[in-house]
Amino acid sequence: MQEDLHRELKFAVICTGILDLILWIVSLILVKFQEFRMDVLSGLILGSSGMILNLFLLRRTILHAVRYGKTKDWVGYLLRCLVASGVIMISLLSDYVNTFTVVLPFLYPKLIFGVCYLKLIKFIKN
Repeated sequence: MQEDLHRELKFAVICTGILDLILWIVSLILVKFQEFRMDVLSGLILGSSGMILNLFLLRRTILHAVRYGKTKDWVGYLLRCLVASGVIMISLLSDYVNTFTVVLPFLYPKLIFGVCYLKLIKFIKN
């Protein structure tokens, strides 16, 4: 169980880096390389860091629930909410961070694991 969660977390980190790079290049193309968008890059880095920390805390919560049989872990849930809220608050208060690009990485897990799930279903059917 622990190895599977570790492998999924590693896969999510790699996919996050790839998606960040793609979004940053798209943002450069949209402004036609006229200006270097440091706020977009810093937003992607901040948001991705928050999302990875969130996934790490989720992994911890799952392992804790499996070990001790607890189905509800309020501390883990509150920590994950605090991380997401803190990262978004930092982006709202900072002039050097694009808030939109901070929020986007928090949606990556749905994309990453959704695509993997669809590929798994396709693999099983064949």
